[in-house]
Amino acid sequence: MNKGQAFVNLGELKEGVAPLLLNLLVSSTGDYDILVSSANSGKLRMGSSQWSVPYSIAIGGTAVNLAGTRTVPGTSKSRKPGLIKDALPIEFIIGDVSNKRAGVYSDVISVTVTAR
Repeated sequence: MNKGQAFVNLGELKEGVAPLLLNLLVSSTGDYDILVSSANSGKLRMGSSQWSVPYSIAIGGTAVNLAGTRTVPGTSKSRKPGLIKDALPIEFIIGDVSNKRAGVYSDVISVTVTAR
């Protein structure tokens, strides 16, 4: 993590859940929402070419459609008075990679946490 940015390497792309451990850490004194958007609308793109691999993510077990900005409710399950720290697992689910050109594929995901 650097200045609020995390660079995630998914390794060699294979269809299914990418084998990586990643959590979104949220500290909150109340309920919150997580807004998620993808620069490429849920596609890992190879540079400026038309080659792409579809993918989706799940945050805290909730599937996120990356076709536009999506809101994920982030209410802490065991809400008690005071500061609560939630560690929400992030999963990357890679779509069909067959017949795709070899190369480096990327996307930029923006995650914003807001108080509800």
